[in-house]
Order: sequence, then C-alpha cells, then structure tokens
Amino acid sequence: MGILLTIRVIVIWLAGLAAIIVPFWFAAAGLGSRFGLWDWRFGLGIMTREIGPNLLFAALGLGALALVLLIATAIFVKDRRAGAGSWVAALAAIAVGAAGLWYAASVAARAAEIPPIHDISTDTTNPPQFTASLVIRRGADANSVDYAAKTDPRSGRPLPEVQAEAYPDIQPVIVSAEPLAAYQAALRVARELGWTVSTESERELMFEATATTFWYGFRDDIVVRVTALADGGAVVDARSVSRVGVSDLGANAARLRTFSDRLRDRLGED
Repeated sequence: MGILLTIRVIVIWLAGLAAIIVPFWFAAAGLGSRFGLWDWRFGLGIMTREIGPNLLFAALGLGALALVLLIATAIFVKDRRAGAGSWVAALAAIAVGAAGLWYAASVAARAAEIPPIHDISTDTTNPPQFTASLVIRRGADANSVDYAAKTDPRSGRPLPEVQAEAYPDIQPVIVSAEPLAAYQAALRVARELGWTVSTESERELMFEATATTFWYGFRDDIVVRVTALADGGAVVDARSVSRVGVSDLGANAARLRTFSDRLRDRLGED
C-alpha cells in the first residue's frame, strides 16, 4: 500500500504542476509572438497547435488519474490524509485540460463553418485600395491586397462572391452627414477602437490604420474611404486585410461590423 500512496503523491504533484504550467505555456506562446521573442509561426504553429494539445491531454489525464487515486485510497486503503490541496490540484488539472480542449474544438468548428478568407470589404465591386507605402510596410511575405484576384482556397470561388454569401451584413455605411464630418467621425471611431492610424488625408477623405491582436500580435490593415453622394450625405467604405494566415476566423468581418455600428452611433444614424 505504501507504493500506491507514493504514486498518489507523485501523480498529484504532477497534476498540480500541469495545472500551473499549461496555462503559462499558452500565454507565453501568444505573448512571446506578440513582443517579438519568436516568430508567430513558432508561437502558433509549434507551441500552440503542435505541442499545446499534448499538454492539454497530459493535464487532463494527470488530473483524472490523481482524482481516481484520491478516491481509491480513501475508500480501499482508508487513507484520508490527503489535504484539500490535493483535491484542488486534481480538479484544477482536469479543468485546465478540459477547458483547453473544448476551446480548441470550438475554434476548429468555427473554422469549418466559415470560408478560409482574410480580406473583407464593404464594397466588393470597387474595394478601397491601400497606398503603396502601406503595402511596402506589410512586407514581402504578407498576404496579397489584390482583392479581385483572390479566391476561396476551399471552393475556388471568387472572393467577392464568397464574402457576400458568408457575411451579407458587411455593407457600406450610408450617412446623412456631410462627407468631411463623416470622415472625421470615422477617424475618431478608428482611434477609439485602438487602431494605429498611419495615413490620413482630409483632401482625399481616406485613412489607413493597423489593428494588432493581443495574442500573437497579428496585424490586420484597414483602409477607410468616404465618398460624397450626389443628393447629399456620404457613403463610408472600409476594408480589413490580415497580413498573414489563410483564414481570419471571421476577425476582419467582426472588425468592420464593430466599426460600422460605432460610426452609425456617433453620427446618430439608424
């Protein structure tokens, strides 16, 4: 029986260690990529996608084994000396492993539900164009900004058609405000959303910005264009493009949706 109790101690210790280390591992993967300690391909591809699931299964397995040993020794060996900390360690490891695996499964399910695209525009016929300087800043390895030439890698269909089907609510924002007022309001909203504005032109009624994600430091570039309407008012178009990756998991559409809603609220539009 002494061997069983020794095994219990070791497994509980390992379960507690897993409950602490595994969350830190994923945090390090995301934050290390963001702050340039390593490339995003290593942080996301290796640390998160390749090694991460193994750590989650290990935490879940160790927690479950620790819980079984605690129950078994309490019932059959009549050893109830294990403190509350032992039970907490076992349950914490189970919670960490199960929660992580559930989240990974939910992300995979989300990726399967939407097309693997990363360039979203409110105007799919004449999308706002980025300046040459921003294209250079994106880097040689960045995704193309040629909207019309892109296709859905899963179906091979043209991007405008796929986007319209997947995100029918992503539409131009038509406002009654004068073009300059609409432009200034859009610029304020962009800054409120935490975008880093890099190019702004009141003369051309356009600006460019970059949004950086908290985890992994992914950068998505945005261009906003305001056009005067012949009968008064203006139409505001926006486009958001990921620099890297194939599927954005709906992030660019969500960004434009938030931007459009905030802009309408600021201008008092329905």
